[in-house]
Amino acid sequence: MCEKCIELDRRIEHYQKLSSCVTDQTAQEGIRLLIAKYCADKKAIHPDPG
Repeated sequence: MCEKCIELDRRIEHYQKLSSCVTDQTAQEGIRLLIAKYCADKKAIHPDPG
C-alpha cells in the first residue's frame, strides 16, 4: 500500500472512532462526509481496473 493510502486509512480510522463518541447529528453527518471524501480520494489514487 502506498504512503498516501496509509495516511488516508489512518484518517478514516480516526474519524470512525470519533464518530462513535459523538451524538450530535450535524457532527455525525460531517464525519460521514469526511470519511466518504477520504474513501473517494483513496479510490482516485488507485482506481479499479476494468
